[in-house]
Amino acid sequence: MKKYNQNYSAITILIVLALLTFFSCKRDIDDLKPATFPTTAEVFIDGFSEGLAYAAFGGSKVTAFDVDTDVKYQGTASMVFAVPDAGDPAGAYAGGAYYTTVGRDLTGYDALTFWAKASKSATLDIVGFGNDLEESKYQVTLQNVALNTNWKKYIIPIPDPSKLTQERGMFFYSEGPENGLGYTFWIDEMKFEKLGTLAHPRPAIMEGQDQVVSAETGQQLPVTGLIETFNLPTGVDQTIGVAPAYFTFSSSETSIATVSSSGIVSVIDAGSSVITAKLGDLDAAGSLTIQSAGQAVGPQSPAPTPTVSPDSVISLFSNAYNNVPVDTWNTRWQFSTAEDFDLQIVGDDVKRYRDLNFVGIEFSSQTINATAMTHFHIDIWTPDPTDPPAAFKVLLVDFGANGTFDGGDDSSHELSFTRPLLQTGQWVSIDVPLANFTGLVNRAHLAQLVLSGDLPNVYIDNVYFYNGGNVVSTGPTTAAPNPTRNPADVISIFSDAYTNVAGTDFNPDWGQATVVSQPSIQGNKVLLYSGLNYQGTQFASNLNVTTMTHLHLDYWTSNSSGLNVFLISPGPTETPVALNVPTNGWASIDIPLSSFSPVDLADLIQFKFDGSGDIYLDNIYFYKTGGGGGNTPTTAAPTPTFSAANVISIFSDAYTNVAGTNLNPGWGQATLVTEQMIAGNNTLVYTGLNYQGIELGSSQNVSGMTHLHLDFWTANSTELKVFIISPGPVETPYNLTVPTSGWSSIDIPLSEFAPVDLTDVFQFKFEGNGKIYLDNILFHN
Repeated sequence: MKKYNQNYSAITILIVLALLTFFSCKRDIDDLKPATFPTTAEVFIDGFSEGLAYAAFGGSKVTAFDVDTDVKYQGTASMVFAVPDAGDPAGAYAGGAYYTTVGRDLTGYDALTFWAKASKSATLDIVGFGNDLEESKYQVTLQNVALNTNWKKYIIPIPDPSKLTQERGMFFYSEGPENGLGYTFWIDEMKFEKLGTLAHPRPAIMEGQDQVVSAETGQQLPVTGLIETFNLPTGVDQTIGVAPAYFTFSSSETSIATVSSSGIVSVIDAGSSVITAKLGDLDAAGSLTIQSAGQAVGPQSPAPTPTVSPDSVISLFSNAYNNVPVDTWNTRWQFSTAEDFDLQIVGDDVKRYRDLNFVGIEFSSQTINATAMTHFHIDIWTPDPTDPPAAFKVLLVDFGANGTFDGGDDSSHELSFTRPLLQTGQWVSIDVPLANFTGLVNRAHLAQLVLSGDLPNVYIDNVYFYNGGNVVSTGPTTAAPNPTRNPADVISIFSDAYTNVAGTDFNPDWGQATVVSQPSIQGNKVLLYSGLNYQGTQFASNLNVTTMTHLHLDYWTSNSSGLNVFLISPGPTETPVALNVPTNGWASIDIPLSSFSPVDLADLIQFKFDGSGDIYLDNIYFYKTGGGGGNTPTTAAPTPTFSAANVISIFSDAYTNVAGTNLNPGWGQATLVTEQMIAGNNTLVYTGLNYQGIELGSSQNVSGMTHLHLDFWTANSTELKVFIISPGPVETPYNLTVPTSGWSSIDIPLSEFAPVDLTDVFQFKFEGNGKIYLDNILFHN
């Protein structure tokens, strides 16, 4: 088996300079002509040609090349090469380049020729010209050159001689031991020639194939398989590898993809473009069709921060912990199409896999002893459809005590995950007991993690093993807001403020993994779902809530990446409503019962929650408006139509909002803040407003925006102001006209908020009175 290095740019220089003969003569200034490059054809004819030097490649045996005066094709000397045996400490292979310090004009030739023989039948790996140890712009290669013990002439065609006006790379070679053994070969009479007998040149890209690849905006792809085939004077076809600079590349749709002179395709936008090429006047066979999906779709906010104590974690990848060594996050096993990328989401390191069919993640050099761990955790995000039967699979492999793959004591097990755990477009936490990997009989020498399934685009974070006995669950420190609705207008399921429906089972056995408990927070009992996958609530008798208008609930979670609430009537007929998670403190939501259609509100039998993380719940009740709740809009705020590229959104279902924004910071206000669903649209509600702040997840530079937009609705306010705030604090109010007749939409020029620093906006504030409904709070231009 051959083992050699073909990295021609990293070199160990062994300079062998030929004797230089300098000629000088006196001439009149009028006789001077523009400088030209020599047209010297000889490379080695009984010795080095003028200006020729030799450099051995890095890792090669630097003494492999010599001049032999005993063995030659003709004349007095030849080049001799001693290929080392495998394991030779002086170098793993023979290889180097012959170059000139001054370029040569080779435009009058069409081939490099030489005579060669070997001490035995062998196959010379690579020879060629154009390697000048720098750019090597016009390099040409000939591979797998068959040698035997007889002298034979070899020809390396020049693809386009007109390019070689000042070429410095005269010849290079690389050859390793064959079947572990070295040998000797000779080369003689090396020169450039004008043969005139090279026929039928046939250039090609992509090795002459018409290939189609999927891509995305911003991706760069090389045009590969650059070759040209000639018919030699012997009648035999010979194919050479050709550098990109010989070709002229073109793109059929430059608005979709462009291609550089070096054959690098840059994907610009969504669509299709065909890359083709010419070599001189000849069309190259083959093409590369780019099918671009456009901009890659990825998460806009980071995965939930883990809450497990570092003392109980063995982490492979997470910013929250110190990670153990991982040999590779992509083993690139045969048939794997996965590409991996490292990127950041709001400062958090994330790994991305594209074209994932399966990918190996290996840590075999330092295996993991997870015998003291109880769980495996990974956060994933995918833009791909997750409807059944789509699955995401996790395989763990233990190499056993001998630490060797397939060493006789390996064990492994694969788990498959589907909806409702899997979700499209949101972070999902897969948190699974190691005991569920039933085939993984040993965990003391874990060496591989394999991800696979039906999701070709996956982002991952927080990959770790942990001991579940030391999970630190950070829960709320204050009780949920105390409800103020008239008990006569309420049917309560779970609340200390009302009389609850009797006999409700809060933990029916539906095969769920969720752990249900009822801790107290500031003397107020709450319902806690730990490690939620799904959880039901069974009523003792069917409920008729047709006289009610809304479902209210308060919820708190710091680590959920998905949460849905369902109402269920016989059939079963069930309809989910998605809740925004994670929360910043307690979130209060009022969901119109019409959102659960076609559930039979006259015959409710159950609740259900599904999702992930640890969920605290309180004040789960049905109510009807008109009993002290105040007037409420019955239609959603108008949907804004600004281009997303021209928007920085704070609160809107129509856009991606600034991550981490706290809608209810504790500024000592009396205002009650809730989020209410109105016609299926999240709406921010201030009840009993005196003042209320909003703290942005990060300071925003809105100097490129022109207006602040917001929609507001109030039936009873007599004063309402909005403030934008920059550090100092510097804040400026703008008066809004209240009360409103329906939804009022306003676009306020940002100049109205001077002298606020628009490059560093970090807070909002509202002041006034009454009950205020807000939506679509955003900057735009």
